[in-house]
Amino acid sequence: MPFATVGSTLPATMEDEKQLQRDLHIVMFPWLAHGHINPFLGLANSLRSHGFRISFVSTPRNIARIKSQLSQSQTVPRIELVELPLPLMDGLPAGVESSADLKRGGSLPLLVQALDRCQKPFEALLQRLSPDFVIFDNIQYWTARVAAKLEIPAIFFSTYGVAAMTLAFAEEQVGKTAALEHLTEQPPGFPTWVVRRRPYEMRKIVQGQSSGTAIDFVERLVISVKESCATVCNSTNELEGTFMEYWRRSSGRPVLPVGVLMPSLPPRPPVDRCLDWLDRQGPRSVVVVSFGSDYTPTGEEIAAVALGLEESLLPFLYILLGGPPLPQGFDGRTLARGLVVNEWAPQSHILSHPSTGALLTHCGWNSLTEALRFGVPLVALPMRFDQGINARLIAEVLKVGVEVRRNDEDGCFSKDDISKAVTAVMLEEEGRQIKSKAVELQRVLTRNNCEIMETNIRNFVSMLHNEPNNKHP
Repeated sequence: MPFATVGSTLPATMEDEKQLQRDLHIVMFPWLAHGHINPFLGLANSLRSHGFRISFVSTPRNIARIKSQLSQSQTVPRIELVELPLPLMDGLPAGVESSADLKRGGSLPLLVQALDRCQKPFEALLQRLSPDFVIFDNIQYWTARVAAKLEIPAIFFSTYGVAAMTLAFAEEQVGKTAALEHLTEQPPGFPTWVVRRRPYEMRKIVQGQSSGTAIDFVERLVISVKESCATVCNSTNELEGTFMEYWRRSSGRPVLPVGVLMPSLPPRPPVDRCLDWLDRQGPRSVVVVSFGSDYTPTGEEIAAVALGLEESLLPFLYILLGGPPLPQGFDGRTLARGLVVNEWAPQSHILSHPSTGALLTHCGWNSLTEALRFGVPLVALPMRFDQGINARLIAEVLKVGVEVRRNDEDGCFSKDDISKAVTAVMLEEEGRQIKSKAVELQRVLTRNNCEIMETNIRNFVSMLHNEPNNKHP
């Protein structure tokens, strides 16, 4: 059942609000990936600060990581961490409990199947906790059905960009049997024709449609939207307002922004190879390259990026977590102006560093929003899933970056394509305009201590208070 329209005014003070909400209890249940867990944790902290009691559910290894994270941030103990063990699965090694762990073995479909087998234990957990609301992720689409059996309102939290999710939702309505050329066209009423998939991206989706489970990822999204009370998004009207409005109309459900969720910058590590190297570089001179923790580029992709950076003659920091080796002799030829690291790096500190001039990124939503938080221009090199749509959003709509040119049919790119893109952002007139736009957007997103995010959170809090099935209105 959708939420009722909010008709009451917001509480006058934070203390009044906490008094209203002090008995409300929310269970939060993210997908097993750091890029999902971290925004859920950010939302949990925001709701906790408004007086809600939070139970945060994940697998034992993820709970241990979260506990360490909360300890480091000195968060007050109002978030209860609840373990939901994964069942044993043939082909999925013990201890593989997140997408990042898959580098040790197993596969994403197996991880999805393992979580799908947790429906009964999760139902028992909900019966024990008896929350007022459940906030869940679309991979475990069945959460809304389990919650409905227990008469608990369920809310879908999308950690992706809204443009990508609205397009996926629209494509599912068109149907999988539609011809490829129709799937690359603009859906009726979609806000803009420039945000669309390339033929090679759509071909990948059609060819690899299934997640290896009975229900694929897009179907999970559609079910999550249709069977929940509302959708909340890690975005803002300032970034994606027109897409949010389209999603409201097409889904028939409330869609609220609650972002961009921006954790506070932790203390700088006393010793860090990347930061120490950046300290020795010129202002806004370095191209940072990062593909996130979940995606491992192919040998061809690694080589094209490396040789493109070499050809550009620009200083660079190449963060490469696994994968095939770099081209022979690359390290020696670029030693004077580049650094390659093959281990975790403090991305927030790197992006906020005064020497960082641009981020060459796979266009994961968290990486994009983190770069925008610090006013860093973007070089978009999308690899999979929602990333192509994110790339068009930042390059064609927000105009805070450029997208690396690729072959439309097979998605290939060359070292020249990389060199031209980073040079355009770092050295050319187009880049000066992009930098100006990025700084302007940074000011909007961070003004008055992230006033936009706090306003979004308070609107969500008000909606929770007015939900007709709320046990404590």
